[in-house]
Amino acid sequence: MKQSYYLIKQVLPHVPINIIKIYEPCNVTHLKQLISTLIGEINVYHYDKDDNSRKNLTETFGNLEFNIYEHRFENIGKIQYVYRCHGYNAMYIIAYIMIDKKSKYLSLMPRKFYVQGIVRFYDGMNISSGIFISNIEEHKRKNTYGDEYEKYIAKKYEENGFSVTLNGINKSYNDGGIDVIAENEDTVILVQCKNWSLSNDYKINQKDLRAFIGDCYLYVLENSGLNKSIGFHFIVSHDNILTKSAEIFLNKNTLIKFKCIPFETGE
Repeated sequence: MKQSYYLIKQVLPHVPINIIKIYEPCNVTHLKQLISTLIGEINVYHYDKDDNSRKNLTETFGNLEFNIYEHRFENIGKIQYVYRCHGYNAMYIIAYIMIDKKSKYLSLMPRKFYVQGIVRFYDGMNISSGIFISNIEEHKRKNTYGDEYEKYIAKKYEENGFSVTLNGINKSYNDGGIDVIAENEDTVILVQCKNWSLSNDYKINQKDLRAFIGDCYLYVLENSGLNKSIGFHFIVSHDNILTKSAEIFLNKNTLIKFKCIPFETGE
């Protein structure tokens, strides 16, 4: 049986995007309580598998007003909330929260959650992964490096006859996962840029590549009037930053064109 669900996307700088799926039937009040505990930029969509439709509910349920410059996060952790009902598998909800304010988020979480026609009861929480360290000065530094690299890549497309939009710089965390949009009469190329080196905390993995494909599909759906061929380009500044699973995924997947273009700041 096909099932419809709410998809919640939680976005914070320098950590992987967090995706939460809540299947119907569910209690919308419980859903809102969950969303109220989430930090970062929150996008909410409703997917109906019967007619394969998608509705963007971010304006109603989400939060696009989050601004990293208004915060100074020092202890961000990935938390696993557990809901159980006798005779059924437990439901796990994973979210980023500020570790030093755990009690606040616990008080906001619904004590029970009606999902898939079952009332499940809160049964505790676990830190499912390590604590992330993020602060405003580090964010500014990394953001500057990323912006300069995006401008550098955009110039490369301009030199090849494309008009470009600096989507990532112009829209910041509302960029939908697309940093540069390059366009000519026949083609639109959606570009994600990563100015990461081997010294970064984590490599590009298969999930990053799949997320980029999903972001590109969303862009195409939201711009359905485009009568041009579409290209997905994933561009990095350093070699050897792919995990093994990412390498295997790229070998099997022809949707993404993966390139390494070193950042030559002297040009």
